[in-house]
Formats: sequence, C-alpha cells, structure tokens
Amino acid sequence: MGLTEIPEGFKTLLPEEAERRNRILFLMEEVIKLWGYEPILPPSIEFLSPFKVVDERLEELSFKIVDRITGKLMAVRPDFTPQVARIVASSFKNEEPPFRFYYSGKIFRDVPGEREIFQFGFELIGVKETEGDAEIVAVVVNILEKLGLKSFQIDIGHSEFVEGVLEELEIPDREEFLKLLAHKDLSGIELFLEERSITGSRRERILELMELYGKEDVLERAKGLFKNERSRKALKELEEIFSILRSYGFEKRVIFDLSEKRGMKYHTGVTFEVFHPLFGSSLGAGGRYDQLVGKFGRELPATGMALNVDALQLLLEKKGLFESHRKDFYIIDLRKELHKAYEVARALRERGYIATRDIVRRDFRKSMKTAFDKGYRFVVILNREETPHHLLYTSPDEFFKLDERDIPGSILSLIDRV
Repeated sequence: MGLTEIPEGFKTLLPEEAERRNRILFLMEEVIKLWGYEPILPPSIEFLSPFKVVDERLEELSFKIVDRITGKLMAVRPDFTPQVARIVASSFKNEEPPFRFYYSGKIFRDVPGEREIFQFGFELIGVKETEGDAEIVAVVVNILEKLGLKSFQIDIGHSEFVEGVLEELEIPDREEFLKLLAHKDLSGIELFLEERSITGSRRERILELMELYGKEDVLERAKGLFKNERSRKALKELEEIFSILRSYGFEKRVIFDLSEKRGMKYHTGVTFEVFHPLFGSSLGAGGRYDQLVGKFGRELPATGMALNVDALQLLLEKKGLFESHRKDFYIIDLRKELHKAYEVARALRERGYIATRDIVRRDFRKSMKTAFDKGYRFVVILNREETPHHLLYTSPDEFFKLDERDIPGSILSLIDRV
C-alpha cells in the first residue's frame, strides 16, 4: 500500500469538486433558513450506546473505537437523527416545541461500497400533525428546485400500512418477507407464499400489494384491499398529507409506494424517498420517528429527511448544472512592490472579482503560462521594465496597456471591451 492511497469507500474532493460541493450546501442553506430551521453541529464521535439503543443495526454499521479515558466503546457517527434526538431531549428539555434543526456533514458506515456519505438533513421535532410531514416534503421540493432539478419525484409510503397488512393476512416470518418486499422480488415472494401454503384470497392480496405504486388512486385501491384499522389509519394520514401538498401545488412531485416498508428501524409512520430518472439510486430518504426522542427521556413526535449530497452532486454534474470554476485575475508583480500589487488585488476583490497574487519567484513568462493553464481569464503584469510598465494579458499573445494613475479602473474598462 502506497502512502498516497486512501481506504476503499472514502473520497477526496479536488478544488473544483469542493467548490461545487460548497455551492450545493450554500443553496440548500439558503432555502432551509427561509423555513425557520436552525443549524446544529453534532459531534463526529459519540459513545456507541445512543446509536445501539435506537437500532441495533447501527452497532453493526459503525466504525468503533475505545475511549482511552472511560474505556467505553465509541462510534464514528453512522446516523445523524439519533444525535439530534439526544440533543433535543437533553439540551432543550425545558423549551417548548416545535424544534426545527438542520445539519450537514458525513456519516460513516463500515460496509462494502461507500463508507462515508455526505448528508444534508433537517428534522422537525414536536409536531404530530400530518402538516409536519407535508412540510418536510415541501422543503425537499424547494431545495431540489433551487438546485435546478426538475424531473425528480418523492416516493411516499407508510410503515404502519405494511405492518397492518402483515397482521391482517397473518404473514409468518415477517422479516424475511419484508426483505423480499424491499427488493420487489416477485418470484421470491411467490416461492415464499408457496412454501407456507398461503393461497386463495391471501395470496392474491399479497400480489396486489406489490402493485400499490402510483398516484393518489393507489390510496383508494388500498382501501378496497385491506380493512384492518392500522392500515386504514395510515391511509388516512397519507390522504391528509397529499391534500396539503396539492394545496401547495406539489401533487405532481408525489408518488405513493405502499408496497414496502422503507427507512430505518426507528421510522414509525410516513416515509419519504427521493428519486430522479437520470440517477439509479436514491437521492435521499427520511420519515416519521415518533418514538425515537423518547428513548432519550422526552416523549416528542418527530419527522425529518436526509439528502445524499454526494449523489446530488453526481446528478447535477451529469446534467451540466454547474458553472465552470471561476478564476478571474492573476496578478504578477515583477518588482515585488507588495503595496501596489495588494491594492490592485483589493480593488478587484471589492468589485466581486477573484484576484490571486503570484508570489513565486520565477520568470514572468512561466508565471503567465501557469496562470492561463490553471484557467485564469486575465493576467495582470505590474512593473515590467520595458515600456509600457503595466499590462493586462487576455491571452499569452494579446495584451493591453494599463493606466498608471488608475490601474484597477483601466483593467475593468478593458475587460468590458474584450
């Protein structure tokens, strides 16, 4: 293994990629702040127990280390939501809900494939009404539209609907069955039913369950198929959410998927997942988790969403929605008169231009070539011995004289012309 290698599943963002990442986060924050969400920054490493008590699978997913001070096991953050729940239950225990928080950063999971995932998430805690879930969807729509995406859809399901169906039809080996549903494995489900002698109406309704995917008419079809109270209540909540989203004008963004139970173990109700036809996997997921905050000592309903920023960036790059990385002026001072070069750079920066100083001692022709190779649009040469003394190069072979009395002003005048 070479010293320049990094572990599988981790990544480095080079300058242009990092610039794009920062742009995405800036636009996301612009939107989320307008909805009244406040930033929160949980630690990267916590004791393992808060994650384990929420979902034992998080223990399996975690990178684990031993705290040399306490001897306790710690986990590198595998999930943000339990952290936010802990913070609300402890640091805001005397404040009235609702709480609206957002965060961004990496989660780390010790699994094959991607082992660090950059997320932008937001949580609405202390609201049990379905309008809270509709708000989460609306925020996602606003964010994705702000990023320039148009053809995305948000799949909405309900874990309680599926649980009610399993109870009504008395399906055995529910975990195995749920895995088959999650993979939409029709042949696997047919074999599962055959092996357990599930026939007749029970079999037919299970197969129809897998077809409950589509627009709002899916909810009516589901009502005709399943009569248990648990599923009926879930369908009522979905109807309420859809009614709110329709009033917002977002009904075309929504697809109902009642055919599987999505999300983490702590999700207890409505679930969301974001997709785009040009991207093969999920762009983000979330849902309601009404019992999670209570595990840390304060009973509060909650709902939220985490967007996969890595996936979004790949999609935005694929669609060509990024401007090229801007590099405006490269300033080369041949006499190293620091004050003059600094004043020119400052004047350009005050006008919103990117201005970089060349501080490496070398032949100015090499510096100029380096600047154009790096993508700078203009090169400013100060104090050249030959006349004229100050020049603006628009290419390695084309230059213009600058006015000694107002170098920044003459630069700006020239670039308007060229």
